Amino acid sequence: MFEIGNLYQRDKLLDFIGSKQQQSGIIWNRKVNDTVIITTGGRHTKKVSYSDSLQEDGSWIYTGQGGKGDQNPNSFANSLLTNKEKKVLIFSTREPNSKEVRDRGNYKKLYQFEGLFNVISWSIDIPDQGNRKGDKLIKYTLRPIVEEIDQINFRIHDPLENISIKKFDFKSLRDRVMSDNEQFSKPKPMGLKEYRIRSLQIKKYALLRADGICEKCDNNAPFKNQLGIPFLEVHHIFSLSDDGPDHPINVAAICPNCHREAHFGVTKTKIKNDLSQRIVEKERILSEKIKLESVH
Repeated sequence: MFEIGNLYQRDKLLDFIGSKQQQSGIIWNRKVNDTVIITTGGRHTKKVSYSDSLQEDGSWIYTGQGGKGDQNPNSFANSLLTNKEKKVLIFSTREPNSKEVRDRGNYKKLYQFEGLFNVISWSIDIPDQGNRKGDKLIKYTLRPIVEEIDQINFRIHDPLENISIKKFDFKSLRDRVMSDNEQFSKPKPMGLKEYRIRSLQIKKYALLRADGICEKCDNNAPFKNQLGIPFLEVHHIFSLSDDGPDHPINVAAICPNCHREAHFGVTKTKIKNDLSQRIVEKERILSEKIKLESVH
């Protein structure tokens, strides 16, 4: 649904979580039990001198809800983070520049997706200066979630189950994700659990298809993870937020260096088009190969 580094308007965030909240900070829906959104930065955060930011170790510091006086870790909004049970989508806030205002015709804030996180700890901080001097503020420390992709890798290569890359395993998964794509080809509301299951299957498929070799530069994965598995990152060629399909032809398993270039390189538009053609051709060849093998 969201890609790290991409910008979104608030209605995208509200649609995803199923909320109508307009205030900044923590966004939730009582019907969504396992995920919340937090927005950070912007004029309010700067005005009160909050230290919300990404840390060098990849964690994120976020100040709790409550604009005056002491913040209560057990208030409803803060408790969603205090209990450490929710997955958190973090978006940093910024005002649009003049070009964006002209292009979009409004002054609505933009939200950059920073990733999916878990709350790992919280503490009370009392500033000795600024607008919140003397107030008890909650400082949450959040850690990026990477376990899901590791779990995908583990299930693919688990030596105890002898599930390495086999033709039967790959074909079975390919049949499944192609079938799922037929089922989800028409836009419809989708629960978070259903979305994650389908997303994980697509990622697993891309990693199997790549077999440890970057699908952009054709080099071997730069290192192995703690499970001894070649490390590649799954990239949506055309963003899901821009109606790119969650389909095998729209994902590529690529090395971290190529992944950063695909997002931030000066030739990222050309990379997107070239990678799309490359994956479409790869899938065409795979389809022909599978057909021939099924005949014999």
